[in-house]
Amino acid sequence: MKQLHVIQMIGSTGLYGAERWILALMRAFNSTNIRCTLINLADTRGEKSEVVKAAHQRGLEGFDFYTGGRFNLGAAVRLAKWSRQNRVHIIHGHGFKSDMLGLLTARIAGCKIISTPHGWSLEKDLKLKLYESLDRILFRFMHQVCPLSPDLAEEFKQKAGCSNISLILNGVDLDEIDAVEGLEKSNKVFTIGYIGQLIERKNLHVLLKTIKKLDLVTDNIKLIIIGDGALRSKLEDNAEKLGIKNRISFMGFRPDAIKFLKTFDVFVLPSLMEGIPRCVMEAMACNVPVVASDIPGNRELVIHGKTGLLFPPGDVDNLTESILHIINNPDNAMKMAIEARNKIENEFSSKRMAEEYANLYRGLLL
Repeated sequence: MKQLHVIQMIGSTGLYGAERWILALMRAFNSTNIRCTLINLADTRGEKSEVVKAAHQRGLEGFDFYTGGRFNLGAAVRLAKWSRQNRVHIIHGHGFKSDMLGLLTARIAGCKIISTPHGWSLEKDLKLKLYESLDRILFRFMHQVCPLSPDLAEEFKQKAGCSNISLILNGVDLDEIDAVEGLEKSNKVFTIGYIGQLIERKNLHVLLKTIKKLDLVTDNIKLIIIGDGALRSKLEDNAEKLGIKNRISFMGFRPDAIKFLKTFDVFVLPSLMEGIPRCVMEAMACNVPVVASDIPGNRELVIHGKTGLLFPPGDVDNLTESILHIINNPDNAMKMAIEARNKIENEFSSKRMAEEYANLYRGLLL
């Protein structure tokens, strides 16, 4: 069977869920006859992206490709030339920018094009909403669209009018996570953690209000927020106004976030919208108890009372009670964490995900 060459294309702004998803998929392909090249679309000449650095650290192939601007036809011509020279069979896009350039490149180079949507934003930015609306239109011209959750798949069928849907559930690289040694954990402080972007749809103001309520009933809690984004300064201001600044550490982006994740006593994701959140999968893989908002995507992972706890989105009182349950019932929390790890191993491994994508890739070339 001949080796397939697949481009994994993204316009990255950091090292978050979508980026780590691509790296996990590429690592899982290492033992197959599928060669993957990561291409990050860079608007700035000479840019050194975190995702490409992370790929090289893992022994994976990748580079930053200067586009010359967001919608530059010349970039598609240059990338198509590279694709032909390197015998690329499939371009796999991740996000509107890569879908647009990937579609043009594939048409010029004569290769296949697929897309994996990683969820939608609830930001108020009209430009972003326009891009996401255009991306839904682009899906109709793809050979396949591969959403990460049943809810996203149904949305594309109903709202975007897509029939070229292949549902392939998210996966996490268990070998990589297990190889990370966690930092020393404090027994005196109960650590609540969040890892991800600091943007509107993550609904982090609810988490800050919850910390305020917890601060009134316990004196040994700490919230660690790892990640960056447009809301960071507002969240820091809000923490000061609530009088809980001393309870929170804003650590910014950390390429070694898993080391900190393994020290959390509970991981909280209060989002309003998700695909299948990689941060929750990684917490479950690390045997960290999870409390998450009761929304599509989260419900694919968290079975209430069995693999974690769910709370109504935006409900501060319920989130507070859920965290207090974890604090006051450590045995039950550990039992849920063990069940959660089992669920990831059985249903959401990157190896299973890679096998399904390998079958999809080969099917496109028949």
